[in-house]
Amino acid sequence: MTAHSLPKLKVRLISPFQKYHETDTAIFSNAIPTEKADALLCEWSPHDELFSFPRRKAWYCCEPACQFPHIGDGTWAKSRNRLQPSEFLFHAHDDERYRVPHITHFQPLQMNIGSDRNDRAIAIVSNHGGSPRKRHAEIAYRNRFITHSGVDLFGRSSWKTYRRGLFSLPSAPKNYQGEILGDWPADEKRTLQKKYRAAVCLENMCSPYYFTEKFVEAVIAGCIPIYQAHPTTADSVLSGAKWVDPANYDHAPDKVIQAAKSCSLQNVQSQNQQWLSQNTALQQTHASAVFERIGQILTHE
Repeated sequence: MTAHSLPKLKVRLISPFQKYHETDTAIFSNAIPTEKADALLCEWSPHDELFSFPRRKAWYCCEPACQFPHIGDGTWAKSRNRLQPSEFLFHAHDDERYRVPHITHFQPLQMNIGSDRNDRAIAIVSNHGGSPRKRHAEIAYRNRFITHSGVDLFGRSSWKTYRRGLFSLPSAPKNYQGEILGDWPADEKRTLQKKYRAAVCLENMCSPYYFTEKFVEAVIAGCIPIYQAHPTTADSVLSGAKWVDPANYDHAPDKVIQAAKSCSLQNVQSQNQQWLSQNTALQQTHASAVFERIGQILTHE
């Protein structure tokens, strides 16, 4: 009997984002009751059922490692210690067998190649990272770029309480343009981004193997990405892509934004169109591929 002819693994899915996925090896559904499930997958935040489930199980977390302690109301360390290495799946796992990338897209990758664009850059960032006293250094680094006068910033209304420094009064950055209506589905982001020549799409954290939808969305919109790549992503999922890296311009927002303006939009779009279609590591970040990988891990554990 071949692997594809075997009954599919029935995986009970506990997730704030997903309800159902079906792959070659497994069916993931929040409608599968515990007693009928062959395995359990808990996504993002740990759940009590993760620890009581008696069969194969896993916790999949897509956040950067430095944010783990804040997940689940600060119970991460205690939760992590109750799981076997094979039951904790994330992008930078010490054991390559249990590395699962962040989902970057759900639909086929197709670029908008329109050239009639605003000469400014755009940034779509939900929040400012909290109080300057507690704000992570990499969030503060990102904020330097997305609050630059050459960028149009869109984000949640919490930006109206932004404080640049410890002694700054709460107020929206001068370049803040307001919210996007709705729940920010990809189509709305792309509709807005495609009006701009460049997009600041820095990750919240530049850490090993951490790569999210931000760069992908900028490319699909046909923008010139402004992005800081960790070597582990530059050499894998970003191999063949084109972007403006702040590290090449002294991490100075003025220089970086000017460099993006100086790039040939057509050349960047052409190279990134090839990247979308040819980079196999990128293809493994499609939602179906990610769930297929998780299904294979659960099947063999």
